[in-house]
Parts: sequence; structure tokens; C-alpha cells
Amino acid sequence: MIIDIDEELLKEIKKIVKDSNLSIYEQLEQIKPLTTDNTLQQARKIKTQRVKQSIQETIKSLLDEDMKPTKYQIHKRTGIAYVTINKYYDVIIDEVLNGND
Repeated sequence: MIIDIDEELLKEIKKIVKDSNLSIYEQLEQIKPLTTDNTLQQARKIKTQRVKQSIQETIKSLLDEDMKPTKYQIHKRTGIAYVTINKYYDVIIDEVLNGND
């Protein structure tokens, strides 16, 4: 997960938590600052790739079961929002069908 937080604020939070909950403090200690300016873009790209891969795997699974992969079935199996499925469905189904030829 990527969050934007001031370093000084994070240090203050660590000080407060250190005395009350050691396990949370240890988890906070593992948080490292990001060094690139485009980290949010990279995170979005990774998430998009995961969503596309999930849609692709579901389409392949449905085809393996001799079922026609509909947007409804993909939504039911993955829980991905229809808006997102609509965005990538046509391109991914073409890739899958052309890959199966």
C-alpha cells in the first residue's frame, strides 16, 4: 500500500505507539520512504496489470469450462467492478482468443 504522510508526523506516531503497542511499533518501523516522484503512477500501473491478469485468467477459465465468458460471469468470479471490466474486456478477450488459435 502506498500512502502519503509527512516524515515528521510518522516519527511522532512511532513515538506515541512505541509505549502502547510494540507489535504496531515494529510494523511502523518497517515503513520506508519512497524515493521516486512517480511512485503513485507505478502503483496504479501494477494494480492495473493485476486486474487485467485476473480478468484474463477468468476468461481462460471460463473458456476451459466451455462457457462463454460474459462480463457478468467475470464480475461474479472476480468481484471486479463492471466499469473496470468494461474498460479492458474487449482487448483482453481478443488477446485470449487470438492466443488460443
